[in-house]
Amino acid sequence: MFKQIRTNRYIKMIRPGDIIVVISLFMLSFTPVAIFSWHEWQTTQATGSNTQVLTAYVKHDGKTVYQVNLTTHRGVSHFTYRDADGDYNKIQVTDHAIAVTEANCFNQIDVKRGKISKPGQTIVCLPHKLLIEIKAKDGTDTGGMVSA
Repeated sequence: MFKQIRTNRYIKMIRPGDIIVVISLFMLSFTPVAIFSWHEWQTTQATGSNTQVLTAYVKHDGKTVYQVNLTTHRGVSHFTYRDADGDYNKIQVTDHAIAVTEANCFNQIDVKRGKISKPGQTIVCLPHKLLIEIKAKDGTDTGGMVSA
């Protein structure tokens, strides 16, 4: 009985203006999702999803050591990056995705990251100063697999 009296007292404290404010804030919380979804849809419509060329770049200390065109890649490819200190990262490209499958760094964050396949996604191995990033480019480049 005491709980019911206290609950009724709190309900009586709510005014119609409070309900409007709460509903408005709830609706505004979804504004970023709507904006980003609309922007992505506009980008897809303007460029056409078929004309985007996705390229994965493997960089060490800012220098590109390997790159692969993910748009045209089929099958499985392997690349192992080794530096002068004996550090290594084994990289696997499967169809339109790239991942680090093995590394001798202590934290294994790059291996745990898994596959990436969308523009802007990255895999970082800080102990080895290795960065894998996917970039999108409009056009009809076929690129191909190039290793340096």
